Amino acid sequence: MLASQEDNHSGRPTIIVRGAEESPVAVRYIEAVLDSTWHALGLAETKIRIAVVIELAQPRNVANRPTPPERAAYLAPDSTDRTTCIALLPAGPYWTRYLLGKREAPDAWFGGFAQWLQAGLGPCAFYAAYGTPGKPVRRWLAARNWDVALFLGSRGIAGERFSSLDLLGDSRYSWYWDQVYSFRPATVACLAGRSSGCRAAVLDGADAASPAAGPQIVRSERRWWRGQRLLPGERYLSDVAREVGRERFQGFWASSLPVDTALAAALKQPIGEWTEQWERRFIAPIRLGAAAPWGATAVALLLGAVAVLAVMLTASRRQVR
Repeated sequence: MLASQEDNHSGRPTIIVRGAEESPVAVRYIEAVLDSTWHALGLAETKIRIAVVIELAQPRNVANRPTPPERAAYLAPDSTDRTTCIALLPAGPYWTRYLLGKREAPDAWFGGFAQWLQAGLGPCAFYAAYGTPGKPVRRWLAARNWDVALFLGSRGIAGERFSSLDLLGDSRYSWYWDQVYSFRPATVACLAGRSSGCRAAVLDGADAASPAAGPQIVRSERRWWRGQRLLPGERYLSDVAREVGRERFQGFWASSLPVDTALAAALKQPIGEWTEQWERRFIAPIRLGAAAPWGATAVALLLGAVAVLAVMLTASRRQVR
């Protein structure tokens, strides 16, 4: 089934729903939700057109058709034409059944379908809001798979208090720390409250070469948060834009200056310091390495002092003789 809605004059995205069953009701519902989301993001008519392709899951009894991977993908402008960004969103069995009216989904579930759809706009939402980024910013984002610009909005990718940090689990358990230390050193240093680490985590990829010629495709990993170089990076540029205002962020986005220069100018503050303060909104600084209990530390210091005193007394007796 192929159902689409196009309205190039309104600036709203084109919607294409693909699947085994025709459902005009589902298409109209998606149109209404996306229209509401579009206005909530402050978007109207845009220079970059957005096409959202929603791939419904195939029924389990259909064995003669390949099943699309349940990972979002984005085709950036300049891949097909200079003014279109395409978002491919596999709905999966859960949302497919919901859209076809075969199950109910409470709106509170990770923000409901509207939140899922807003998060699914990904990099295309940034193209719609701010146009095509300048070459340094485009190279930087491509080098890190857009991990700092996966979500445009003020509430977070799945609600106000939810971020990719929550996906790491509970810090009381060892497997949480196993995940933390699987990230790059700069990422971990930023989590520990070190501004130099935060700066390095943000600017990772800023010196990358231009992407190879051909279609520029951004694919989200199944466990996308594990590939992040900054946590919670999915909302970083969205938060920067909200903090500095549209005009200053637009200046950074379209700048031909190096990323570190352009971003520091937009922030009006060193990148590492601003990012370290931003990080504290989501997590208290973690401790790096093993730390001994205070009691054990006090005993060790006392024993050390006794040992030093004993050595000094012994040395003084030898000198008297």
